[in-house]
Amino acid sequence: LLIGIFCSIIKEKAEGAYWNMPNQKSKKVFISHSSRDEAFVRKIVELLEDIGLTEDQVVCSSIPGYGIPLGEDIYEWLAKQFREFDLHVLFVLSDNYYSSVACQNEMGATWVLKTKYDTILLPGFEYRDIKGAVNPNQISMKLDGNEEILKQHLNELKDKLISEFVLTMPSASKWERHRQAFITAITSIPVQKD
Repeated sequence: LLIGIFCSIIKEKAEGAYWNMPNQKSKKVFISHSSRDEAFVRKIVELLEDIGLTEDQVVCSSIPGYGIPLGEDIYEWLAKQFREFDLHVLFVLSDNYYSSVACQNEMGATWVLKTKYDTILLPGFEYRDIKGAVNPNQISMKLDGNEEILKQHLNELKDKLISEFVLTMPSASKWERHRQAFITAITSIPVQKD
């Protein structure tokens, strides 16, 4: 179903309607994830809040306040996000992700529309397991990898989002506290698999 909706977006592009729109789209972070990984995703959303992103700047279907509003058609609403906003997709990759058709459709839409993205590998998911439309050569953040590298990648993600969304930089001590709380929380979450 999502494929058909995203095909309509591509058709709009081909017909020129998309190109005639002003390039002043609002920015959003779109978290592409499996609902089975909700515990990890909740911590990622909390970290984005700590960075300074607000509810209207984050799309995350598993977290109340960030998901699809009551009464909306799921696929139309998701297609609208890709069509009407300048998205920065965060792929939260896991075995659960690759077993979800909806996740595969979001990945395909990101690739077709050349949307910017970063990848986050959940505990137990390895670099060699990356497949599909995500570039396996692009540096990813591995949540159960080397802690110093993880801290550096979290810093880089924070700096990227602050620049992209024109946010106020948190103080070094505040950021260090939030970053460490995130790392501690992530390591205590059990991995959910089918």
